[in-house]
Amino acid sequence: MGIILPMVSLCHAQSHRAPAAQPSAQPSGPTVVLDTSSGRLVCKLFSKQASHTAENFIALAQGDKDWTDGSGAIQHSKPFYDGTQVFGITDGISAGDRASVGMGTAGPAAPSEKTSLDADRSGRLVALVTSGQQSSSAFAVLVDPDLEYSKRAVVFGQCDDASVDVARTISHDLLTTDNHPAKPVVLRAVKIVADGQPLPPLTEPAPGEATLTVPPAPAPAVPAPDPTGPTAIIETNKGALTCKLFSKEAPVGVANFIGLAQGTKPYKSPTAYTEVRGKHFYDGLTFRRVIPDFMIQNADMPGDPEGGGDIGFHFSNEIVPGLTFDRPGRLAYANSGPGTNASEFFITEHPNHRLDGNYTIFGQCDDASVKLVESIAHVPRDAHNRPITPVVISHITIQPAS
Repeated sequence: MGIILPMVSLCHAQSHRAPAAQPSAQPSGPTVVLDTSSGRLVCKLFSKQASHTAENFIALAQGDKDWTDGSGAIQHSKPFYDGTQVFGITDGISAGDRASVGMGTAGPAAPSEKTSLDADRSGRLVALVTSGQQSSSAFAVLVDPDLEYSKRAVVFGQCDDASVDVARTISHDLLTTDNHPAKPVVLRAVKIVADGQPLPPLTEPAPGEATLTVPPAPAPAVPAPDPTGPTAIIETNKGALTCKLFSKEAPVGVANFIGLAQGTKPYKSPTAYTEVRGKHFYDGLTFRRVIPDFMIQNADMPGDPEGGGDIGFHFSNEIVPGLTFDRPGRLAYANSGPGTNASEFFITEHPNHRLDGNYTIFGQCDDASVKLVESIAHVPRDAHNRPITPVVISHITIQPAS
């Protein structure tokens, strides 16, 4: 059994609110048993509400549907999921890609199935969606309510509470290692159990599973630079975050951050549509988006919990060779695509190479700050990933480089 390469998860640092799902829908289809090398997950399918997705999943799991392997050969009567690798993603675990980055799925993506279901509760079993196209085989189990998946997932099952606990442990173990654990988490088998039938025995390890390892992350071609600019002290009602800035590597981003923090850069109020001068922009803002094992992200304006407000300017990414998300505590700009940086920033909790090349890193926070990021990321939050009790930035002090 060979190692399946990591799948890139859908985890952009900026999102928008989605409508809540109807709470009354109950799964009525067969039971799915997901036996992994780190525990069993049991989920019941929404065969009525998500009929196409549920039927496709069952057919792939049982080997009733042909699929194409990495060499281009068509596989007949062979279960698709057995022996594949499990990966940690934002708020869950994923599987169903036998290669990586969508190149090892069972077939081409298709328009996503429309249902009345949403990711509004823990334990949702979902098919993953990218730009409105539903993967033919990639799926996830979500460990928390997370409506950020409303437009990038189709709910087709509900897992029980014990399975959520298993998935949460797997997700944490994988995300803390940036999906490079010493041993891979293997999806040994997916079994479909009809109503009234007992659950099958646990699937035994496949031959050779005990010897599997995950290749280490590739070494960077260019050594990572150290920050040499000023230090930003971000004071919050939970404590202070201390981050040294990359003035040399991200001069535009650092100048923008300092100007907004010190009130020397004007901006446009997205609500009053007037220019604001001389105001310390970040004072009073909240961390509006917190996700355990991922990051914390600030709001772009007071009273704008969704983010994305137009403050009158944007600037391009500053991507520097060697400066990657290879360590916790990276301070970076959130964006909704190249050239859309403005004021929102996020700080990572763990190494996170799947973000590389998409976001401007402009600071590095110290070890004590990483501990605080972890604490903030784990505060109670709602289904929009907003803290129940606001985490507020009181002031940002810029200390000159020594």
